[in-house]
Amino acid sequence: MVRVGLSSAPGVNLTEQIDNVFDQLINKIEHADFDTRPFLKQLNVLGRYEPIKRNVYCTKRRIEDYGISCHCKPSPGSSVVCGRDCHCGMLFSCCSSQCECDDTCTNKSFQHRPLKKTKLIKTEKCGHGLVAEDEIKKGEFVIEYVGEVIDDRTCENRLWTMKRLLDTDFYLCEVSSNMVIDATNKGNRSRFINHSCEPNTAMQKWTVDGETRVGIFALRDIKIGEELTYDYNIMYRFVQFGAAQVCHCGSSNCRKMLGTTKYSGSSQNHHAKKKKRKTSCENCIQQFLRLWHPHKKMYVGCWIIDFDQETKMHTLKFNDLHTEKFNLKEEEWHFLEVDFDED
Repeated sequence: MVRVGLSSAPGVNLTEQIDNVFDQLINKIEHADFDTRPFLKQLNVLGRYEPIKRNVYCTKRRIEDYGISCHCKPSPGSSVVCGRDCHCGMLFSCCSSQCECDDTCTNKSFQHRPLKKTKLIKTEKCGHGLVAEDEIKKGEFVIEYVGEVIDDRTCENRLWTMKRLLDTDFYLCEVSSNMVIDATNKGNRSRFINHSCEPNTAMQKWTVDGETRVGIFALRDIKIGEELTYDYNIMYRFVQFGAAQVCHCGSSNCRKMLGTTKYSGSSQNHHAKKKKRKTSCENCIQQFLRLWHPHKKMYVGCWIIDFDQETKMHTLKFNDLHTEKFNLKEEEWHFLEVDFDED
């Protein structure tokens, strides 16, 4: 056992003491009777964050039962259930015990945790990165983004502390209103995935047994040795303190800068303006959506069946065949890609 202590005497620099303690521990480990090189190499790469497998809640855990379930059955000639036409999967919800599917269900990525093998590397301009050691097919689950789940107030306090300490490494992922995943102190390898303006993976927000979790999925086929990237500016932006950063992704469509300033200096500024939901088009008849229903307080699937040019209202048809009108510029929604097999 290594015994170390910190002094509280006046004039003693606490930061220097912590660094000295860290050096003492490394020196002791180097004289251990086992091969410490892999450990020291990992310690140097990972820094001082704590590896975790699941989110650690520093605020009240949100569990919301949206009543989503499926009735998928194995199709002839197939050994799996819950494919592309699974009702749960189309609504970004993992199948639960309420579903009728069995152990062959393919819509339980978060529960079964089929993580792809990855390796940490040192990049030329972007610090450490993560490369694939498995071939990854388009649409496959790569890894979950985990960390400490905190609210907006805690997030702002942590950012101010990091600013005072001149810490410029941020791992804050805004998931929804008053919910941020902070992988600064606790997280997994997903925190090392770098930004690209032409990424090969994307973050997706899923519901797993009533809990909101964030997964990283492949946008295209990824080869062994290829660096994993996603776009920090899309969907679940990384919270940033200060000016936007120069982008070094090197893609042909590089935007040169990345990030937006979420916290400009006070809580009042942070809550003064409601964030607008952006829509990509005005009229997409027959497109399938995942819509947050303001009255049902849950995500629902629906089709666009009509659009009124004068009122700018869309008519949506839901799974029970009833219709409602919505101004999609005021709602939270996004398109879903649905592939139906021809009979």
